[in-house]
Amino acid sequence: MALKHSFPVAFLIFLFGLRTTAGQEATVYGKSPEYKGEELIFYTYADYITETEIEIGRCRVQPDGQFKSQLKVLETTFVFCHLGIYRIYFFAEPTKRYELSLPPREDKTEAQRLNPFFRETDLQVGILNINLNDINYLINAFDLRFNQDFDKIVQEAYKGREVNVDSIINRIEGKFTNSTNPYFVAYRKYRYGLLKQITLYKKSTATSNELFLNRPILYNNPSFMELFNLVYDKYFLFFSRTSKGNAIFDDISHYRSLSRLKTTLATDKILQNDTLMDMVILKSLHDEFFSDNFSRSALLTILDSLYRTTQISEHVIIAENIRNRITKLLPGFVPAPFTLKDLNGKDVSLEQFKGKYVYLNFCTTTSYTCLKEFVQLEKISKLYKKHLEVVTISADDNVDDMKKFLEKSKYSWTFLHFGNRPEILKDYDIKVYPTYFLIGPDKKLILSPAPSPTEGFERRMFQILRSKGEI
Repeated sequence: MALKHSFPVAFLIFLFGLRTTAGQEATVYGKSPEYKGEELIFYTYADYITETEIEIGRCRVQPDGQFKSQLKVLETTFVFCHLGIYRIYFFAEPTKRYELSLPPREDKTEAQRLNPFFRETDLQVGILNINLNDINYLINAFDLRFNQDFDKIVQEAYKGREVNVDSIINRIEGKFTNSTNPYFVAYRKYRYGLLKQITLYKKSTATSNELFLNRPILYNNPSFMELFNLVYDKYFLFFSRTSKGNAIFDDISHYRSLSRLKTTLATDKILQNDTLMDMVILKSLHDEFFSDNFSRSALLTILDSLYRTTQISEHVIIAENIRNRITKLLPGFVPAPFTLKDLNGKDVSLEQFKGKYVYLNFCTTTSYTCLKEFVQLEKISKLYKKHLEVVTISADDNVDDMKKFLEKSKYSWTFLHFGNRPEILKDYDIKVYPTYFLIGPDKKLILSPAPSPTEGFERRMFQILRSKGEI
């Protein structure tokens, strides 16, 4: 069955290697003494549908403030680095050298660091050796001009007031018409398309026909991909409401057939290009997995089929990234690994519990519901000690709060603090406390989410052990 299929990661690494290491590297360097000792890690997006971050270079700032790194880029690439409260970014081109001027250092507060949903401020980093034809200079100049009236234009359009969008675009374009850098030309074109789309100056169908149908897919151009993601947002759902598209539900959930799905989608004239159709399918699979419109296992089957049949390396990578994202909390798949500190500051990893069931829960010592269920967790941990490890990950802002609580309560199961890896809350999609998971001896999720102690977890655990002949 397709759900048990695993994409060959080595093949994906090989494909991505062709996209990155085959070209000549870009070089970044500079001097910033206030960042001495800090490691600078430079990323780009593996794709702009999942926005999966991949590292393309790193370096450590020396005691005198000097830093230098080689970046693996094959084409003009959007590059960013998480730097305290900022996400600095720029565009790197192969073989070029960039002397970066890092912003004044401003580290995250402890509260910001522990909040995995804290949004860093995007900041285009200064480049000291820039020239007027550099892609960074061009894009920065364009964005400043484009964004000047953007909010005002959008507000006017939504108020129903007529806006002469073409006149505004012509006025902006007049400043840059002599700039013929292909990446920059495309960047401008799709920014203008975004303006028309958001102001409802053009409908999605017209935008698709003009800017996407039978046009090359610019996988690495953020302007292209931002408009693509907007135009084809939740495409399956909207097309399924038409007489031609209502077969989508059967194609996916009943037949689980990529070929039937493509036949249905081909009735929409805006998808008469196979490459564009595959991209729209990938985008839609990603969108719909986080809704309740289609069977998740059926969506995975379609994704597997597209992965096996596509001849486009970028689509292979996108499919892999989608699969990694949507399966991370599904029963039958291995959840994100972690290593966290226990009460005594000792590292404890999920791997250490391999061979036993793990009742993993996320709590805070200030949550009334958590505190109430701790009494039952103690009972469960003792009753099923031979087969089951209870592991609580505390999301208290201060690790000392967890320590003080445990010193008073004397609970005997494993408590860990999330402080050295706050992104674990994103990995496990934690939105409320408590949240529970049951992981099997083979490290795969069994119940996701699992019932809490008050929702009958003990009975479910007994049934699982009995069905396995373990009790």
